[in-house]
Amino acid sequence: MRILHLSSLYPPEQVGGAELMVETLARTQADQGHAVAVACAARDEAGPAQQDGVTVYRTGYGTPFHILDWPQHGRLDRLRYKLATQWNPKTVARMAASVRDFAPDVVNTHSLSELPPALWPMLARHGVPVVHTLHDFTSLCTNGAMARNGKACTGQHLKCRLYAEPHRRCQRAVSAVAAVGTDLLDRHLAAGFFGAVPSALRRVIWNPIPTGAPITRRKRTPHEPVRFGFLGRIETSKGADILFAACRALPSHGWSLAVAGRAVDGLDRYRAATEGLPVTFPGFVARDAFLDGIDCLVVPPIWPEPFGRTVAEAYARGVPVIGTAIGGIGEQIGPGPWLVPPGDEAALAGAMARIVAEPGRLAEGLARAQAIRAGTDPAAVADAYLDLYAATRQARASSTRNAHASPLWEGVGDRGHAEGTGSIHSEPPPPPPLTPPHTGEGTRESGSPAQAERPQLSECRP
Repeated sequence: MRILHLSSLYPPEQVGGAELMVETLARTQADQGHAVAVACAARDEAGPAQQDGVTVYRTGYGTPFHILDWPQHGRLDRLRYKLATQWNPKTVARMAASVRDFAPDVVNTHSLSELPPALWPMLARHGVPVVHTLHDFTSLCTNGAMARNGKACTGQHLKCRLYAEPHRRCQRAVSAVAAVGTDLLDRHLAAGFFGAVPSALRRVIWNPIPTGAPITRRKRTPHEPVRFGFLGRIETSKGADILFAACRALPSHGWSLAVAGRAVDGLDRYRAATEGLPVTFPGFVARDAFLDGIDCLVVPPIWPEPFGRTVAEAYARGVPVIGTAIGGIGEQIGPGPWLVPPGDEAALAGAMARIVAEPGRLAEGLARAQAIRAGTDPAAVADAYLDLYAATRQARASSTRNAHASPLWEGVGDRGHAEGTGSIHSEPPPPPPLTPPHTGEGTRESGSPAQAERPQLSECRP
């Protein structure tokens, strides 16, 4: 099969976990014998070039500046950037050229945080089935996180609804959708997205987690303090304040906490919050070595992380996880004493104190580890996507032509730009019939320190 992935970025340029997921998926599919390409925004336009068996089209960028330069720009420039990500004919035209050059059987689009939603109807006009992977809340929220001021949002604010309108209109061209978490998919369906996609083509597929270095964990000695760990950005939305408040309620001995990662605003206030406690801040660390050196990972975000990459990474290293019952974190950990309500410092302290009092219970926290490892195995994830691609192509081949002339596609995308209006394939792209919402199970993203922090693109205010 000829598979083209459209991604905001692609390594070595990255700002988050979505790029890592696309790279792992593309390389695994290429290793399985498929012809795989990635078209992405990039600092410099280049391509096509081979990278680990994958053809990469780097299309430059049509925004006022490159996303990796975000910290260097002020509020007005950032607003101009956000507007450009919503309507960017230059980027659509360059992506369309990649589509024509590679001639894929299916296109898998990924987080459109840096790309215009008009890519979707452009692909439909080219006669290509479109599978979209939901990595975050880009289509629902101006900052892609459904959180503001350190608190999770219960719904869309007015500004976010206005921002989402181009995405809402263009998403009708999507043939199938995969989400990295059930909560992520359900929130999009509740907001009116992807309702025209048949339920059989709405699936939850977890992120692929490559095998890490050999585990070097040493066996715990009796009466040794429990070593807790936190791995990721140190900020309110990640639950850092809740964690440190919970630590104040723990016994004075029998435990320690290593907080790895960086704080955008510096560590001074966090050091003050943990003064006198057995808490250290080692900074940026090698993920596998850090996980091998702790007994239990604590993942306490207050926002609905779509997947929760560090949870899967910890399970892969044989490390149990205490986490919050929200988004993909709760989906992976499952109900029980290892899961606490988001923002509840007393419940978090209780869960941690339980392990301090009875370290022998640590092994109980790995009950779901094997299932998580199986669900995030790169080959299994690649197979799940291939099955979705095949089902999407089959559904499209059996659909009728009567919606091709619908005004649904008019007024959006790349009409009149350099890519033209020709079609690669002969079949038209009519939207499928309406079906009930998804009710299946499955599980996203974030966790270990990325090469660069994905910017909070704007404050999410009404």
